[in-house]
Amino acid sequence: MSNGKILVTGGTGFIGGNLAKALLAKGHEVRCFVRKSSKTGFLENLGAEIVYGDIVDKFSLQNALKDITVVFHLAGILGKWGVSPKVYNEIHLGGTATIVRTCIDQGVRRFIYCSTSGVLGPIHDPPADETRPYNPSNVYEYAKTEAEKLVLNHRKELDVTIIRPGLVYGPRDMHTLSLFKSIKNRQFFIIGDGKALLHPTYIEDLNQGFVLCLKNKKSIGEVYLVVGEKYVAVNDFLNVVSKTLGLKASWIHVPTCIANVLAGVAELAGKVLRFEPPLTYSRVKFFTENRAFSYSKIEQDLGYKPVKLEEGIKKTVNWYKRYGYL
Repeated sequence: MSNGKILVTGGTGFIGGNLAKALLAKGHEVRCFVRKSSKTGFLENLGAEIVYGDIVDKFSLQNALKDITVVFHLAGILGKWGVSPKVYNEIHLGGTATIVRTCIDQGVRRFIYCSTSGVLGPIHDPPADETRPYNPSNVYEYAKTEAEKLVLNHRKELDVTIIRPGLVYGPRDMHTLSLFKSIKNRQFFIIGDGKALLHPTYIEDLNQGFVLCLKNKKSIGEVYLVVGEKYVAVNDFLNVVSKTLGLKASWIHVPTCIANVLAGVAELAGKVLRFEPPLTYSRVKFFTENRAFSYSKIEQDLGYKPVKLEEGIKKTVNWYKRYGYL
């Protein structure tokens, strides 16, 4: 059982909701800090306490942090088209600065921050580990980088740990559902040669990383990449998903230069007609840049052991099918 209450920010998100579920299953008392506009039914059914507020509002945070001994800070906005640098900075950097300062003021010592492997940018000589310098390549990654630096700058006042996930997927994930759907419907095309590396990270592996850091004081002051069992080429990832869906893998390849032209047209149309384009420059980069990492540090320090990629994909596909998404 927990010796005190745990606060999870971003609890209505995919990662936050799954973390709350994992912590509650282990007997911890969990409070989730959410916006008033958020849907909280899933968390309430789990038995989590709900406190409403805004991550940049110090007064609502003061209320949320009462009797809290550990904070998992996951609140944020995922990298997506049409979000301005100002918004990313307000939420990721401004919000993180506010909760860090409020924790210090109220005597909360333990602070675990969910960053992203994206702070290392594209990896030209994979795999990268925690010694790799920052190299963010887009506004989302820049904002997460600055927030991570801010947290680490308070290591004397807080017992901090930084967790950097890879491409997180799993049951209940609506963010990658569109990818699975496009594969099932044979609407997906490969940009370039399909040899760029992805690092899929199953949600239960990320939960394992969070819990290991919570349990082990060795993680204090450390940064950990928490990623899946292996990194794979885009071609191979698609083949695993196709096989799991019972489909024969067959893909159309589109040259990167043509994909960029199509992305430019789609983005322009999106701005004029006010819709999110199906193809963007950032998506072209995502499928043509290497993102591959090593989890040897958390494995050696804390005993982290991820599941096989095929097992994670199978569990995800089964969940999507069970609830009618695929």
